[in-house]
Amino acid sequence: DTLGRGEPGAMIYAWVYESYGAGGLFLITISFGLVLYVVLSWSSYAVFFVWRRERFVPDYRPDGREMRRSTLWSLYSVAGNALLVLPVQLLIVAGNSRVYYDFDAGDWYYVPISFVGAMVVSETMIYWIHRALHTKFLYRHLHIHHHRFRVPTPLSCMAFHPLDSFAQSFPYHLYALFVPVNFWLYLAMVAFVSVWSVMIHDRVRWVPGGIVNHTGCHTAHHWYFNCNYGQYFTLWDR
Repeated sequence: DTLGRGEPGAMIYAWVYESYGAGGLFLITISFGLVLYVVLSWSSYAVFFVWRRERFVPDYRPDGREMRRSTLWSLYSVAGNALLVLPVQLLIVAGNSRVYYDFDAGDWYYVPISFVGAMVVSETMIYWIHRALHTKFLYRHLHIHHHRFRVPTPLSCMAFHPLDSFAQSFPYHLYALFVPVNFWLYLAMVAFVSVWSVMIHDRVRWVPGGIVNHTGCHTAHHWYFNCNYGQYFTLWDR
């Protein structure tokens, strides 16, 4: 079953759309993205790169010009992604996706299964999309804007060309269009990408190594360009 317009989850999109149209959906999305960026990125920067810099990143030296550039590129990316994801939101509002809201007794078993499925699909697709973004044409026109920030900081965690960052989030939307997925799980997966982006750019290791593409792995990616293309894991790099 798709997400019914009268269900609470659908009302987030449907109410905004019916009250304010597609422009309302765009404004809600861009506002949420900006709040995420300002709260997560600037808080992380303030704590680890200013207040506790000597402990966590003693080699870091602030560069005002780079801070401004990374912030402007991040704002541009947030705005661009709010526009690019709008067709997906309209499909969900119209019931033309596999997103659903209602839980039944069996759904508590299916939600973890659908989450694992989403991780397998997204991790595989994002790895190969990221590899493609490192080919000559796409790197020169899209991905280079992110790699200009050779030293990762939380301020540059969203500093992408909008087409670049949307391409790397698109697998989650594609999954929701073709595979039944709970509405709140879908939103949580999309939102957590922003949290994870801060975590791998703040140069503070939050998770163990092994197969996890932690901040050390992503810092190496910024330095050498030829490794660690996955989002959450390094399995495809092995």
